[in-house]
Amino acid sequence: MGQKVSLVTFTEYYISPEYIGWLNDKVVMRYSNQRFYEHTLESSRRYLASFEAADNLFLAIVFEGVLVGTMTAYISKSHQVADLGILLSPQVWGQGFGLDAWQTLMNYLLSLGIRKITGGTLRCNTAMLSIMQRSGMIPDGVRRAQEMIEGQPMDILYFAKFNAERNV
Repeated sequence: MGQKVSLVTFTEYYISPEYIGWLNDKVVMRYSNQRFYEHTLESSRRYLASFEAADNLFLAIVFEGVLVGTMTAYISKSHQVADLGILLSPQVWGQGFGLDAWQTLMNYLLSLGIRKITGGTLRCNTAMLSIMQRSGMIPDGVRRAQEMIEGQPMDILYFAKFNAERNV
């Protein structure tokens, strides 16, 4: 439980026309490689099912009982690392929900003994850069000119937070 939001397991209950709308919204997905795909009820169900037999997490970000976003954590137990991702409804952009959800999941995973939390974003995604920096993550690498955004090569910036309780 965060200060603003709750993180709960994403279930089929949350697959709604509004959720699928976010996935197909060109503005919402402008920095995601998911922008190249059409998302449907069936594709959303398949994605949800991909988490059933895995250590990875697919979470709903909930505020006052309403879905306002999702988070993923791709976990490698062997290496004790987790790579995070987030998607927020445009209705809550700029209100601190992303930072609260990000910090809440990071703190949870660190409490479980995860050694390193990672995340990456395009250099032009200033909102995501702010979330990672404000949550105490440090630079962890750059892939120069890795992806194309509006016809321009763009760097991917990676960040990490290490568990102070674990050896780095």
